[in-house]
Amino acid sequence: MQPAQPGQRVPISPKADCRITLRGSEGQRIAIAAISQAGGGRVLAFEQIDPQHWFMDGMAELEGDFEIVAYVMDDRHGGFTNHAYPIAVEVDGTTWQMPEPTEQLAAVILAEVYTRNGERRMKLSNEGFTFGIDAYVRARNLGPVEVPFRNTPGVPLPGNGPVPHPDGRGSGRPAPVPGQLLGSGSGVLIAPDIIVTNAHVIEDGQRFEIGRARDVAVPLAVDVQHDLALLRCTTHGSPLPLRIGSPLFLGEDVMAAGFPLIDVLGADLKVTTGNVSGLTGGGGDVSRFQFSAPIGSGSSGGAIIDECGNLVGITSASLAHQNMRERGSISENVNFGIRAALVFEMAAAAGADLPPLPIATDNLRRNVVARARNAVVSILVHA
Repeated sequence: MQPAQPGQRVPISPKADCRITLRGSEGQRIAIAAISQAGGGRVLAFEQIDPQHWFMDGMAELEGDFEIVAYVMDDRHGGFTNHAYPIAVEVDGTTWQMPEPTEQLAAVILAEVYTRNGERRMKLSNEGFTFGIDAYVRARNLGPVEVPFRNTPGVPLPGNGPVPHPDGRGSGRPAPVPGQLLGSGSGVLIAPDIIVTNAHVIEDGQRFEIGRARDVAVPLAVDVQHDLALLRCTTHGSPLPLRIGSPLFLGEDVMAAGFPLIDVLGADLKVTTGNVSGLTGGGGDVSRFQFSAPIGSGSSGGAIIDECGNLVGITSASLAHQNMRERGSISENVNFGIRAALVFEMAAAAGADLPPLPIATDNLRRNVVARARNAVVSILVHA
């Protein structure tokens, strides 16, 4: 067995067999397929010998270039291919041990098979997608392909239906009537037709309507752990630039823009002001920060912007005031945001290209709010 170096290229025979062994603890959750972009996408499943071993005889059915991909069969409840490592790839009698990815990935390209100057070659890859095989399919523009062991006809792909809460919340509630309004939240346009919001905003939803025009959005990626979700929607507006090159500083002025309590306060944008009151979230969580601009139910997923209107975070939660009062404490406007850097990383992992927007420097409040009004949207969630 030889250690594989990502990017390493090796010659293989034209009709080489391929055997893949998953030696990790959760190999039973992983499937293997060869995927070609030719003709809009063609997918050929490896044969599963047992939960740890997958085999393809000859690799001859897929003409042209293709990729060998390992992916979590059902990632609605989390999980990564990392837990299946070490992974061994055997071709032409040589076994290559793939190093575990440094990132948490739910779909990994183990190898690329291609032809150059009449010679069949294989490039060992080990690159992938945090948000699974769906993100891979979108990034490769494969269209409505059927992914083996996952995309069963008539069964929605994960992300196109309810988003499960990690602690099982909601499982004991009566099933809502189809079409019933479950709630509302906020979202932020970060690229043409791409909206970021909280994962908990779209939880349990089947249909999502954006803004006053009620444009229909579909989930692109969901990260329950970091409480983020990306939606794709053809809608009007201009994306906000993400400020990820300069850190937040304690005491910095910020504004929160969103749509709290639509049924009480109306469906127009609300903007409140405050400051960065803490550089970490609960328990020292460095992916979040604390801010003091007032928010309300429905603000979740809205924008937290700096004094020039650059996106520095996504509104996520407030401290549970009632719980604090029961402990004899008082807390007001103790709110938490998710850092913009996580939004950028999620979009990149999902294959959603963000436009290279220049950082805004105009801090005239009227102009800043106008830009926020053009980028922050309401989200209605229906069963």
